[in-house]
Amino acid sequence: MVRRMVQFAGIQHEDVVVEIGAGAGTLTRELAEVAGRVIAIEIDRDLIHDLRASLPEHVELIEADALEVDFPSVPFRLVGNLPYNAATALLKRFIEHRGRIRDVTAMIQKEVAERLTAKPGTSEYGPLTVLVQYYATVRYGFTVPPGAFRPRPKVDSAVVRLEWKPDVPDARGFTDFVHRAFSSRRKKLVNNLLHALPSITRERIVEYLNTAGIGTDSRPEELSLGQFLDVYNQLVKK
Repeated sequence: MVRRMVQFAGIQHEDVVVEIGAGAGTLTRELAEVAGRVIAIEIDRDLIHDLRASLPEHVELIEADALEVDFPSVPFRLVGNLPYNAATALLKRFIEHRGRIRDVTAMIQKEVAERLTAKPGTSEYGPLTVLVQYYATVRYGFTVPPGAFRPRPKVDSAVVRLEWKPDVPDARGFTDFVHRAFSSRRKKLVNNLLHALPSITRERIVEYLNTAGIGTDSRPEELSLGQFLDVYNQLVKK
């Protein structure tokens, strides 16, 4: 599974690779077989000593929190087995630093992977889907069963790859708007937009949705990324 993950990432000898969560070093050593330079980040102090003693010389080990560590100033590729409880926060940080991160290959909880690759109209589709798909093309690699880990987790994992879309501007206002639009999945989009945009009347919102071909009974999970962008540009930016 580890070798398959490195192959899916497409790592080359000339690449600088940053690994999130070195753990026992299994993935680290596989990366070191391929990449010319590996920077491994690990937060667990109890693992650092054994890692330093076992990793090749061209692997730099950093004891730090991946949510706070200073990333290299040179372009690099990011690979890691992301902890379940921090995966979403880490993905958002990767987006913030995408100017230096060439791409991301991550093993995450399968449920999160399904959210990242979800299509409109599905239960998995939500604000995280729209946020990540705005900035990146998400490729689903493969599923990793619980038996591949020690200790064995209770859920499946999956490997995904994020490839940044070119020339996409920062859009914090847009992503904040999407979160507000999803504030209550049980409510119709019109009602959520009224809450998110208190200065705009229901009549104006309904008028725009009708013009855009979006039904007034639609719920937020039914809108595509493009439709969310249209709603934002017409109702918020204007």
